[in-house]
Amino acid sequence: MAFQFRLEPLITIRDNTLKEKQGELAKAYEARRIVEEKQRQLQQELAENVETGRQRLQTGIIDIDFLLGLRRHEAYLNAQIEFVHGHLRQIDEEIERRRNAVLEANKELKIIEKLKEKRYEKYRTEENRKETIRLDEIAVKKRNVE
Repeated sequence: MAFQFRLEPLITIRDNTLKEKQGELAKAYEARRIVEEKQRQLQQELAENVETGRQRLQTGIIDIDFLLGLRRHEAYLNAQIEFVHGHLRQIDEEIERRRNAVLEANKELKIIEKLKEKRYEKYRTEENRKETIRLDEIAVKKRNVE
């Protein structure tokens, strides 16, 4: 008689749940990477904006309208950077929530796997006991025949 763990379908379900949670976490990390890239682009554009203003001032010609436009654009970029920063905080919270879900799913899977291991050990012990009894019976029969 071969070992059969009656909760095997539950292991499959828990394993699939774990993989699903890991996929969701990977998507959150990817979303964070995309938003970080957007933040980097905005910061680079802001730095270029400031440099453009400096270069313009160094020429000695002061164009107030141009400088006001640069300041407005700088304020816009700062607002965008702050918005993206807030979005990153939200993503970080979601990543933490999903990471906890992965840990919980992994924990549930490990519990069932540990139960399977214990049941298997119990099965092996019982099989060894039965085998010992069978071998003892064979030895007794062999002795009686001699």
